Amino acid sequence: MKKVIIIGASSGIGADLAKVYSNKGWTVGLTGRRLNMLTELQALLPKPSFVKQMDVSRPDEARQQLAELVDEMGSMDVIIINAGIGHVKTDWQHEVQVIDTNATGFAALANWAFQYFMENGGGQIAGTSSIAALIGMRQSIAYSATKAFISSYMQGLRHRSINKNLNISVTDIRPGFVKTPMHEKSGKLPWMVDSEKAARQIYNGIKSKTNILYVSKRWRLIAWLIRLLPNWLYYKS
Repeated sequence: MKKVIIIGASSGIGADLAKVYSNKGWTVGLTGRRLNMLTELQALLPKPSFVKQMDVSRPDEARQQLAELVDEMGSMDVIIINAGIGHVKTDWQHEVQVIDTNATGFAALANWAFQYFMENGGGQIAGTSSIAALIGMRQSIAYSATKAFISSYMQGLRHRSINKNLNISVTDIRPGFVKTPMHEKSGKLPWMVDSEKAARQIYNGIKSKTNILYVSKRWRLIAWLIRLLPNWLYYKS
């Protein structure tokens, strides 16, 4: 039975991914800050699952907890690093929370997972960045910057894997608007999909070992347009 660990499984995309993987016959490892929500989710899963409370903004502790979880599960085939936060506030107190979670926390766990797969014959790392990784946004500067960091970090891991002929695939998940608690107060947003649909698309994309996965797929067109958008036009928007 294959084994997946989902970092940030308490709610939203992470929780729905856990359900998809468990229904497909996978053993699932669940991590998140809210232990009660993890145990409630665990009770819904049809296949064996493991729970580990984790705060990725504490990277040294999170790396140790990941090691413990892998040991408890016996092995790991896929890790999905989905934990992340976002703020529209741009004061330093809020920005550093975003940086600690989205950038430092992500890198700490992706680094550990890559070393693990190097030593154990390969595997797959999937990380949730965002369509926001493609352009700096005045409304949430640290958020878009850290999502760009995640995409660049995964590109570097993919390059290292290919260069050293390692059996490690890396999938950069770039969602657009997904109906999750993060967007519950955002009102109607373009091309928004529910988290269950997003989770199914992500499962299929990871299974296919897609390098860059847009959710939903139509956001690939927006990504192409963003690259063509002149700066002067963007700054006036």
